[in-house]
Amino acid sequence: MLLNLGVGAIGFFPSFLVTGLNVSSFGITLGTVLSLSGEIFGAIAGFYLYRFGFKKMDPGWLKHRFWTRIQTSSTSQVFWTIILLRLIPFVPSGLVTAGASLTSISGPLFIVASTIGKIPAVFIEVAVVYGLIHTIPVSYQYSLAIMTLVIVLVIWTKSKRKIQM
Repeated sequence: MLLNLGVGAIGFFPSFLVTGLNVSSFGITLGTVLSLSGEIFGAIAGFYLYRFGFKKMDPGWLKHRFWTRIQTSSTSQVFWTIILLRLIPFVPSGLVTAGASLTSISGPLFIVASTIGKIPAVFIEVAVVYGLIHTIPVSYQYSLAIMTLVIVLVIWTKSKRKIQM
């Protein structure tokens, strides 16, 4: 559950890997419940962390027309946009959460919109992962998981180096 929460809060790590781990370790029912609850609680934690963090900084990129438009969107527009973006299973959750944290949507409304959108998305993700687990040999699954982790770590390391320079 903590791994799900962390992945959900960060939002840039591919959640399908954790979903696969949940489904293969705990079965389809409990694995789905763990993945869904981790995604929802992670999004909630991420929303408040991003909102707190963005208030502490004054980046110039927030003045860009795209972000200005997001910040001035009505609560209703933001609510439906969150649902729509959450319905698409492989849209990076962190982008949706970070974008929502820049708007005027309240925490409870964000939670409702996120939950509505995440339920079908997680079910689709579980179905895909379950199918892959039962179709692809285990050795390939481990290779794919290791390659994905290495790629994520390389990207993360390179981005940290750019920030430090």
